[in-house]
Amino acid sequence: MNFIVIGGGAAGMSAASKAKRTDPSISVTVLESGKYVSYAECGIPYFIQGLVPDAASLLHYPLTEFTVKRGIDVQSGIRVDALDRAEKTVVLHDGRKMKYDKLLISTGARANLPDGMGMRNVFAVRSLESGEYAKKITENSNDIAIVGDGVLGLELASALHEHGKQVTLISKHSRILQKLDDDIGIHVDREFSSKIDVVRNSMVSKITEKDDHGLNIETTTGNLEADAVIFAVGITPNVELARMAGLELFMDKAILVNRSMQTSDPDIYAAGDVATTTDLVTGTTDWQPLAQVANKMGRVAGSCISGKPMEFPGSLGTTLVKILDLEVGFTGLNSRELKRKGIEFRETMVKAKSRAGYYPGAEDVYVKILISKEDDRILGGQIVSRDSGAWRLNALAMAIQGGFTVEDLFYGDLGYSPPFGPVWDPIIIAASVSMRD
Repeated sequence: MNFIVIGGGAAGMSAASKAKRTDPSISVTVLESGKYVSYAECGIPYFIQGLVPDAASLLHYPLTEFTVKRGIDVQSGIRVDALDRAEKTVVLHDGRKMKYDKLLISTGARANLPDGMGMRNVFAVRSLESGEYAKKITENSNDIAIVGDGVLGLELASALHEHGKQVTLISKHSRILQKLDDDIGIHVDREFSSKIDVVRNSMVSKITEKDDHGLNIETTTGNLEADAVIFAVGITPNVELARMAGLELFMDKAILVNRSMQTSDPDIYAAGDVATTTDLVTGTTDWQPLAQVANKMGRVAGSCISGKPMEFPGSLGTTLVKILDLEVGFTGLNSRELKRKGIEFRETMVKAKSRAGYYPGAEDVYVKILISKEDDRILGGQIVSRDSGAWRLNALAMAIQGGFTVEDLFYGDLGYSPPFGPVWDPIIIAASVSMRD
């Protein structure tokens, strides 16, 4: 069987490896348009910052791991222009055709960059190649503007600030990181804006190059100057191949797949940022472009293609982000999303300590949980902390995925030791407060 993978990112290489491992007789070919495969995209901000010494450090494996050890034919710098479903071929940019029996589309997503704003010192970051470019430009820049207040924008702003750059963040909102609710998000906003300039309720309308090679940034609230501008205003799935081939799309946004990662064509699969998933809270079709999701989707696709059925249940969109020295995260649904979906809920937020009060280093921890009024299930969780916020969010994510009620959460048998947490952990306190009449 000929199995062709279009895209060598997390989902593509996970699928290729799983298929070859499950059935070594399969011929597996990966076609990647860029020069890198299987790299840690989430590490790019830290590479730009200088914490990661070089781009090669972000590669999960050397290429020979796939080509020699795993027997996968990896071809980089190869662009696929079209799919012929009738002939079951992929058409390459140079006109060549390759035959497939099974096909995986794992073309990922591209960073959004407004029309007319692409110039040498104005760019977006998504691929490792773009990360290399960003590092080169920012190393020679002192004043850097970041457009966008989501996870990537805040990561980049934090990393560049810690790298000694003067950073200005331009946000179209009155508060950064809208995935957090106002009552907990205000703590992140206050900390961030105490160290980094934030231009609020503003949108970029025009950028022009100055005679001294600097940039003039026109916004809806006034003008700014910078040496470089990085847009972090979301991503768009690369669905063009699927659209041209007539595959079914979800809201014309991502390729619609079932739990086995099959598209509307049973011989074509899709996984990663280009494909849909299922919202584990509501059971509805969703899109969660996250690394951990892409890797698992790829493994499911590769297993199914090689004859060993698997199903991907879905995702909560669990996200962690380092914002300056804060550990911030969210999982499940926030209050705005619950209201939009018509789900009745109640909410609890507590402020507690990350360690036993008598043990050095204890920091404030803010925990918010959102609870179904119908059956007391946990529907969402949000964490802000300087110490041990990350693992607490993951505990909440597992509770939501496991269908925990607030009472189940209260009785959760979390380990205790003064250096790691108080005997009444902030998660348990949040559940306890939620159970009060």
